[in-house]
Amino acid sequence: MPNNRLGVTTCRGQTQVQSRIREGEAHTADRGLAIRDDQFSTLQAEGGAGYIRSLVQFLRDEVPGTAEEDEKYLLDFVKAMVEKAKGYGLKTKRDAAVYVISAYMLGRDFEEDLQVAKRVLSSSLPGPDKAKWLQDATVSLIDSRGRPPQ
Repeated sequence: MPNNRLGVTTCRGQTQVQSRIREGEAHTADRGLAIRDDQFSTLQAEGGAGYIRSLVQFLRDEVPGTAEEDEKYLLDFVKAMVEKAKGYGLKTKRDAAVYVISAYMLGRDFEEDLQVAKRVLSSSLPGPDKAKWLQDATVSLIDSRGRPPQ
């Protein structure tokens, strides 16, 4: 099987690290290295619990009303939403976090009520583009309804 070079470039334009991957083993996107499903599962199993807890803490710290929420409810909610985000191709921690926060703010099944969100999330856009759109749409929607008091 042919090999492809994968280089990581520094800000000065010099290749800092090179490694080899077999073609078909991973796919690159314009904005970084995509994570295969088996890699995502492994990362989630190994570091997922800490990531889930950090998202719960972020919600508690930043979203009004969550400090009173039951811990188990928030943990279960965040786990379920991270899985849902993965199904939409939001595989990076940042992209999944955008989805989790949007789902908490707009409702667990917000994309069923907001068909434009369903179309964007189900589209072939790269995950970071979907997350950026979702973040902007969530902020706009919350601003149009009035932000809750901080």
